[in-house]
Amino acid sequence: MRPVLFLAVLLLAACSGSQQDRDIALLKAEIATLRSAAPAPSPATAAPELGQQMLELQIRHARLWQPGAARNWMLAQFELAELRESLDGVVELNGDHAAVQPNRLADMLPAMMDPALKQMQAAIDGHDGPGFDKAYDALSQACSACHAAADHAFLVIQRPQSPVLDNLRAAP
Repeated sequence: MRPVLFLAVLLLAACSGSQQDRDIALLKAEIATLRSAAPAPSPATAAPELGQQMLELQIRHARLWQPGAARNWMLAQFELAELRESLDGVVELNGDHAAVQPNRLADMLPAMMDPALKQMQAAIDGHDGPGFDKAYDALSQACSACHAAADHAFLVIQRPQSPVLDNLRAAP
């Protein structure tokens, strides 16, 4: 009886091992099928194109004008912070863009924009209306100078002629 029991246990172990191998193979095949059917990674995770970032900067620049012209210093400070954040995004995500090669946009953009941004910050901090107007024009000139350095001198930035979005009250 013992040899029969031993043989039965041995046979059962052999069968269960091959069943496990088949189950594992089936699961691996199912995983491979699911992976091949899965959608590709979303392009939303890709870095934004430089032109898209420049459009955002242009909007931020224009939105800074309205509260500054209305002498709403709190809103002007907010818009300046948003503009800086957008500039930082360009440096971070497109710092090596081909537009200004052999120079690096990550080096060039801060060097060209920081003096005008500091002038703007001082005008806002000092609640200096005429200083704001002058700093805004200096900021616009810095943007245009950067465009010229990138061989895009035809992109000239100026004071906005009308609000970009007119549903945000600029008056204090």
